[in-house]
Amino acid sequence: MHGALHALPVQAVAATPDSLAALTGANILVFDRRTGTLKAALDARIDARAGVSPGPGAPSAVFPRLCAFSPSGQHLAVASDDKILRVWHVDAIEYGREVMFQRLAKRAGTLQWVPSAEGDEVVVADKFGDVWSFVVGAAPTQDVADAADEAEASLRPRLGHVSMVTCLAFLPSDNAAEPNAIVSCDRDEHIRLSRWGARRAAHVVEQYLLGSRSCVGAVIALPADRAARAGLPPSDRPVLISSDGGACLRVWCSEERTYHLRATVHLDAEKLASYVHIDAATERRRERAASNLALQGAFDPSAPEPDTKRRKHADDADDSESALPAHGVSLVIQHLELFEAEGRDWLLVRIEGAEAVFVVPLAALTHDATNVEARVCHVGAPVLQTALVCAPGETPELWTCCDDRPGIGAGPALRRWSWQDGAFSASPPDVPEPLAELVHGAPVTQEGDVPVPEPGTTLVAVARTPRALAPLATLSKLCLYSQIMTWPKPPQANPDGSPFTSLFLHQRTEAVARDMVERFQAGKRAAGRAKNQASIQQQFGTD
Repeated sequence: MHGALHALPVQAVAATPDSLAALTGANILVFDRRTGTLKAALDARIDARAGVSPGPGAPSAVFPRLCAFSPSGQHLAVASDDKILRVWHVDAIEYGREVMFQRLAKRAGTLQWVPSAEGDEVVVADKFGDVWSFVVGAAPTQDVADAADEAEASLRPRLGHVSMVTCLAFLPSDNAAEPNAIVSCDRDEHIRLSRWGARRAAHVVEQYLLGSRSCVGAVIALPADRAARAGLPPSDRPVLISSDGGACLRVWCSEERTYHLRATVHLDAEKLASYVHIDAATERRRERAASNLALQGAFDPSAPEPDTKRRKHADDADDSESALPAHGVSLVIQHLELFEAEGRDWLLVRIEGAEAVFVVPLAALTHDATNVEARVCHVGAPVLQTALVCAPGETPELWTCCDDRPGIGAGPALRRWSWQDGAFSASPPDVPEPLAELVHGAPVTQEGDVPVPEPGTTLVAVARTPRALAPLATLSKLCLYSQIMTWPKPPQANPDGSPFTSLFLHQRTEAVARDMVERFQAGKRAAGRAKNQASIQQQFGTD
């Protein structure tokens, strides 16, 4: 079959002061951040043509989704759709030379690093609510497949939720570099503070932070001194900032080792929604089209959905009046990050499917507020991920990877932004190939032989470094917005139009809802939790 091949977008990016990692299709690329030179490239060479062997090295990653550098900058972790966590030393990124090759029970939903007394520790939360952690050794594994089998036999989650875990944060201990507490959040409005550490049971819950009215998609821990500099009251532990749905931020301060809600800040939801052009219903149809082996052509979002017996019956019953009302734009905050610029602290806010990233001054979060204005960094295409670099002596630098597929977004797949005059401004780097192909110009398109997919194949790509190529039919069915499909729960707004409903709090004012939460936390249930914690501490020790 002969046709045009289009470049796959860069679906993930990570950066340190020295290195930049980008995932495009099944390719894993690592660059020198300052010079743009290519340091490593892993090409999976996905090809469904009979008799065509995979690329060099085996086994190769099957569509990597997440990547992250360790705090030391020495390791790169990659989680892919084949439910495998791979960790390399940045100077030896080759298949077969992983320092960790770990099979996971489920696909990873979040991936991040945390300091540990034993070395770099990578923490993974899967889509079923379990949180796993692995300490990375210094020496490469001799036989990664056998090592994975041995590790899998003794694999146990550190903690778990009954709902999908959306984000994690760690609280440092008073006298050690490694944290002693973990904050875990899920799509069912839960924020949980649990123990963490080598000899601490993560299932010991210290506190629940209640009051959220929608999915908690992002949380960060602010050092108490930086929070105080912004105007927040003194706190004996790091200050927590959590998202609530897609336009609300909640600030939690600690007093006598217990967190209390300090402020609730609502951003300008109407302005944020104007930058979101990804529709959750369309993405669900795209996902169904990808799993439909009979559909060989491209997915057309404008085409009407095929009739089913259920839909036909509903249409016959009532032509218009009984039809469900159309949902508005789903807003989901999926990432928060703190940075310092011009002597002030700022908060970077990323919203799923938005064609921009947003910046809010930390000083705006000191008290309750509504319709807070966020500074906009307009990208021009839906932002998939961001990487923020704050190197000593340098201005903050932001890397964004975008969905530049035909009909969705335009412009470079990877962009660099520099902080200037209170905002991020586009800063096209002067870099050599192959990084230049990612940060300059339009999406790559070339003529070639398009392979015929084998039964069960959902992604067919023809290898080309640095960007993998695929036919338009494959690109049109690529699902890159899982959060906007799974995190929000209907309805998206109260009857009066205010966002972020809750089953038991949505009819209450903010003051009444906060009072209800405080009385709930101080009641018999809180006393029962304290009693259970004391019993567990007595059984397992307190150190």
